Amino acid sequence: MRLVFVTDRNDAHAARFSELFAGLGADYEHVEVQGPGATFELGGATLGGWGELRAALAATPTVVVSGPLDTVTGNLAGGDYRHVGISWATDVMVTAAQSPEHARALSDTLQGLDLVVLDNYATENAVVALGAAPEHVCRIPWGPAGAPFTPIERSALGIPNDAFVIVYPRSLEPHYEPEVFVDAFARLVAKRPSARAVLVESGSMVDSLKRDLATRGLSDNIVWLPVRSPQEFQAVIVLADAVVVTTRTDGTSVTVMDAMHHGVPVVTSLTNGSAEWILDGVTGWTFPVGNSGALAAALESVASMSTADRALITGNARRLVDQRAGWSHSAATLATEIKKLFTS
Repeated sequence: MRLVFVTDRNDAHAARFSELFAGLGADYEHVEVQGPGATFELGGATLGGWGELRAALAATPTVVVSGPLDTVTGNLAGGDYRHVGISWATDVMVTAAQSPEHARALSDTLQGLDLVVLDNYATENAVVALGAAPEHVCRIPWGPAGAPFTPIERSALGIPNDAFVIVYPRSLEPHYEPEVFVDAFARLVAKRPSARAVLVESGSMVDSLKRDLATRGLSDNIVWLPVRSPQEFQAVIVLADAVVVTTRTDGTSVTVMDAMHHGVPVVTSLTNGSAEWILDGVTGWTFPVGNSGALAAALESVASMSTADRALITGNARRLVDQRAGWSHSAATLATEIKKLFTS
């Protein structure tokens, strides 16, 4: 049996899936989609477009794993092979919600899949509503992986030891609404001038946000980091006093799960995905999507809370994640489900 993983993502999630699939005992290949109209490399041959790729996949008994559902899986739907689709959450929560046409297209894709893999209850409910058979759904939280990392000191990043440090882990793209964080951070600095924010220098909004930060007189309060490996970024998360996520929609964020596992307070916009894990005042802090004032208030709450009270919340968060999530358990569950397709 051949197993082929097709994706247009080149991130930590895709890498973890690929590593898992490579170890399942099948003849494995990873096909990377480089963009619209791209050619594909499969079995040493160059294929010109989705039609040729579908035909090549169907030529040999194959289990195809593909995702996201909107940009990849839909283009491979209907082929003569066992087909597993992986949701990246936004394909359901954003793309399908754009119009009835998008919803119908995703519904058609879902109904032809042997298995749909996703990471939270909200996405599971959405795909079932769109026509996926409940018995064909595999819900597994992606992380944390628990990989070892090398600790770093705040001084290595030029951060004073007594600063209140916030890590903003997402790339600076419109969907994640980093401008909401910048506005909230400005309000926090007005009360706590020693506060520092760590941002990843990645995304289409980097230059505009740098200008905004300079205009607000906040440039000295920002630490810019290059993109780092997941293991390296663990060390950055651990040195934080809070991790902040401002996204419009989200699935189960691996970064959020990592922070919870390491006992770092999480402040997140209240999305369907985050609501499954972050309960305001119990396992973290939440604020309405787009509300920078509420985010600033939540950050002030974290900063002013006693060590004992903060430890109660972060302890709850760690207990929840360690008992209900984790990549090793999730990977084993997914491996079992995919192996069933090898012989069915």
